[in-house]
Amino acid sequence: MLKIIDTHQHLWDTSNLSYPWLDDFDALDKRYLIDDYRRACEGINVVRSVHVEADVAPAHVVDEVKWLAQIVQQHGMIGAIVASAPLEESGVEEILKQLTEYDLVVAIRRMAWHRPDSQFYRSPELVKGVQLLEKFNLSFDLCANHQQLPAAIDLVRATPNVRHAVNHCGGPDIKGAQFQPWADHMSELASFNNVHCKVSGIVTTASENWTKAEPKPYIDHLVAAFGYDRLMFGSDWPVCTLAAEYQQWVEALLWSVGNATDTDRRKLFHDNAEQFYRIKS
Repeated sequence: MLKIIDTHQHLWDTSNLSYPWLDDFDALDKRYLIDDYRRACEGINVVRSVHVEADVAPAHVVDEVKWLAQIVQQHGMIGAIVASAPLEESGVEEILKQLTEYDLVVAIRRMAWHRPDSQFYRSPELVKGVQLLEKFNLSFDLCANHQQLPAAIDLVRATPNVRHAVNHCGGPDIKGAQFQPWADHMSELASFNNVHCKVSGIVTTASENWTKAEPKPYIDHLVAAFGYDRLMFGSDWPVCTLAAEYQQWVEALLWSVGNATDTDRRKLFHDNAEQFYRIKS
């Protein structure tokens, strides 16, 4: 049975921490805990997960990691943590010091995705913050939608010593059938050897009644651009449930890469994530 490391899993506890974005997102405004996640991937051989920050309120970025560390101690499963940090702010180095006191924190995410400013990843302050990650041996989870990819390319160009993981395939507009210029931008990102890409979060950008065939051209392009050595599976659970159950997304991706060798399938679903996020078996 195929072993899976899920590189994009979220948990949140609205009774414990504050998540401002949920105020405008009623469909997801409830608690999602580790037992809920285990039920969601029941029957699928998920051996480890990478928890990606759930856009917690800025004052709670360290509290979120502290809470996750308690979950790991009690339940296991989480093999690495991508924490949040305000990289564009002057006092971020102290926050990074606090976050890296937790061994499982191996990366930082600062999302551009929901920001109206398509130039956020070009901000000199943000670029300086991402450059600082090298000092702490942290990688960067790059979360940009298709309109923000040119700025993301410039960020990657300015941070050659930081490893990047592009979240959610660069946010293509699959529902609108916009393949270009997304495809060229993703090819340019793939030209940087320090960039990996998560195959995640795209069913929520597809049509409401999407079929397996709809995202396949986008997945095919990522395979051609990055190769199986730099692609990693991610569920984007529970956000993915707005469009698909966990099993549906896994089945759709397996179908899309049906011509892959067993070795390449293991890279995509397990081995690349284990290496990139420094996950211990």
